[in-house]
Amino acid sequence: MYDKVKLVQPNDAGSEVEAIFNDIRETKGANFLTPTWGFFALDIELLKGWWILTKRLQMTPGSLPKPLLNAISLVCAAEVDCPRCINNHQTHLIEHFNMTTDDVMECLNFENSTKLEPMWKDVLRFARKVAFNEGTQDADFQALRDHGIDDVGIAEIVSMAML
Repeated sequence: MYDKVKLVQPNDAGSEVEAIFNDIRETKGANFLTPTWGFFALDIELLKGWWILTKRLQMTPGSLPKPLLNAISLVCAAEVDCPRCINNHQTHLIEHFNMTTDDVMECLNFENSTKLEPMWKDVLRFARKVAFNEGTQDADFQALRDHGIDDVGIAEIVSMAML
């Protein structure tokens, strides 16, 4: 039998890790300090990198609306059928962006949604194509441009899809 990886626990964290764990709690809430962060904390540079990227894409101002960027994570989690990730992203959308369960379901079923704005559908479709190597076409980029999405916005979409 092999030893499993021993995650860094919040009460065993050094000061640098503890500061990041506290920032996660303050920014997203205590429920979002999941075991994944204890895994990244095995290497402080990994922890810093993942948290900076996650915080920027999920919580701090950027080019695109944060609920939309977070919906990308939900759609990608559903595509790979990861229950933990689906729950995490659903909870995040509901708790941080005041979405309802029905709103979340609209995102999950975005292709057939009659309630989501066309921009949301085009962004989620593009993100899914990028995340799952479905191939993008000029028309996909044109759809984003038609919604006023600039290069930074496209970088946010791709980054969130890859995250």
